[in-house]
Amino acid sequence: MNKNHDETKHQIYRYHQIKICITLFISYAFYYLMRKSFSLILPELLFTSIIDQNDAGIILSAQSISYTISKFIGGILSDHISAKILFINGLFLSSLTTVLLAFGPQTLTSFTILWFLNGLAQGFGWPSLVKILQQWASNKQFGTYYSVLSASANISGGLSPLLATLMTKNFGWQNTLISFGIVSIFIAIISMFMISNRPEDITGMVAINYDDSETKNEKMKKSSPIKWKELLKSPFIWLLSISYLVVFAAKTTACDWGQLYLMNERQKSQLIASSFTSTVESGGFFGAILAGYLSDKMIAAKNKSSNSCDRLPVATAMMTLSTFALHSFCFYVDSFTSHLFIAMLGFILGITLYGPIIIFGMVATEAVPKSLSGTSHAIVALAANVGAIIAGLPFTMLAQIYSWKTVFFLLEMSTALIVLLMAIIGHRLRPNFEMIVSKKIN
Repeated sequence: MNKNHDETKHQIYRYHQIKICITLFISYAFYYLMRKSFSLILPELLFTSIIDQNDAGIILSAQSISYTISKFIGGILSDHISAKILFINGLFLSSLTTVLLAFGPQTLTSFTILWFLNGLAQGFGWPSLVKILQQWASNKQFGTYYSVLSASANISGGLSPLLATLMTKNFGWQNTLISFGIVSIFIAIISMFMISNRPEDITGMVAINYDDSETKNEKMKKSSPIKWKELLKSPFIWLLSISYLVVFAAKTTACDWGQLYLMNERQKSQLIASSFTSTVESGGFFGAILAGYLSDKMIAAKNKSSNSCDRLPVATAMMTLSTFALHSFCFYVDSFTSHLFIAMLGFILGITLYGPIIIFGMVATEAVPKSLSGTSHAIVALAANVGAIIAGLPFTMLAQIYSWKTVFFLLEMSTALIVLLMAIIGHRLRPNFEMIVSKKIN
């Protein structure tokens, strides 16, 4: 009788878990669509002279700044208020700004204000998603679910440009934005009824009940949570943040400037150069899922002695491969290099850069008490956004003085340094971080 009852409860739990993860996947795909919607109709705005390139730079920069601020704040807020409410409101408000952009005055001021607000709303999405997922996925499932959900952005980013081009051509950019925004608002409303913060809210069960027993470290962290100030004092969090900064700068540079490097310094055609960017994104889709799957295998292999930081060897291995790929991109690509070789390099870079990005975010979330997981993720995500900013104006200035080859070589050296740091001191820093909790219990 009890066995049948437990099986029924498990089936109920699995049903809600899958339902919520599918809803999060679809919702975050529309989150990403709302974030990129202005960029999708930007060619039409430039072609019709509604704005010029300088205006476009101002508008997109406003969104980037507000998104960086909001994602940090969103991570902290997710520890203190309902992650479900935060997630849904972020999608709703960013969808609303997209619709208002189509209806509002076609001026630089109006576009800039609305897209600044869009960035503020967007920053609530991923931190709250991770918070919900952490409650619904066990330690051995978390990496796979995390990586699959992050891949929703890759799918959205791959399909939306074609869809936006077709709709803009046939219906105009305003109707395109209105359509995107209304559908996203509808998705936000559906999400309100489909998502729950915790299993207890529906089934009265905890996700860990359907996995092996919790590790001693997990019990320890739950019984005596540390405070957010101690996160900032942790050398482990600093190492994680610096690693995240470097790999995010490398990814952003490869995606944003790799095409320009191939065209201007390696005399490649626009077709070959643009295909490099496409293969980086394609590799990123597989790299994200592969990183989550392999790191979950690492966790499962250690069973009860596992720790979230056991995911880091996968990130270290991937960054080692990315170092060799960056080296090849710098020194083994010229005007005679085949299209296939360049495409393979792009695909490898996508796998080996997006993979560590996924793992660093997961480790930052799992390595601390759940009450501070959002704050921890916010800290390392802030470092990642700094890396993206560095890949902008600072790297363009460096490229003007020297070359893009110099920039990619600098990234190669930085990535190699992170690999060495992870290999030499990463394991030593981990016990120091966990000791904070241990001392509180004793």
